[in-house]
Amino acid sequence: MTKGSAAIEKPERAFEERKMSIRSSVAVILICGFTALSLAQAPPESPKPGPEHKKLEYFLGTWKMEDEIKPNEYVPAGKGVTTATITLGPGGFSVESRAEGQIPRTDGIMAYDSHAKVYTEFYASSVGMVGTGTGTLNGNTWTWMVEDKWLGEAVKGRTTITMLSPSQYTRKYEMLDANGRYVTILEGTATKVAP
Repeated sequence: MTKGSAAIEKPERAFEERKMSIRSSVAVILICGFTALSLAQAPPESPKPGPEHKKLEYFLGTWKMEDEIKPNEYVPAGKGVTTATITLGPGGFSVESRAEGQIPRTDGIMAYDSHAKVYTEFYASSVGMVGTGTGTLNGNTWTWMVEDKWLGEAVKGRTTITMLSPSQYTRKYEMLDANGRYVTILEGTATKVAP
């Protein structure tokens, strides 16, 4: 390599290094700009419970349920006392219940399905009964059409809840018999004993 060619090579190398430095600076500026832009945008707002969800809050608290069980093929007739504690579910979109007493312990969730536009519930008991249902509210009366699964059989039923006051309601559970008629299995009153 001659002295003249080395002198030419130095300015070219300096020019290339300067170009790379400019490119790196532009890249850093762009990255910072895009990061600042993405941080400046507000995150999407979380959904909030609607008026249909709020109607489920009627059931919040601890309730003492006194029921009369009618003669039937599933459980003996008699009287029963149950305590149900109902709490607000995540985000306020549902209520969760735990009922214990003279009937099998039952855990359940009631919610409003905003997409299907229907109230829905799921429950499971300590004797293996599981069920689902859909509900409607007309005035002060809830009507739940339910399907229980117990001992390998599907049983269709209807639960009617009539709100008498903020702290008391009546309930009736009827089961669909082989003739397509609803037969009353349980009737009772629930009284709120704690908020």
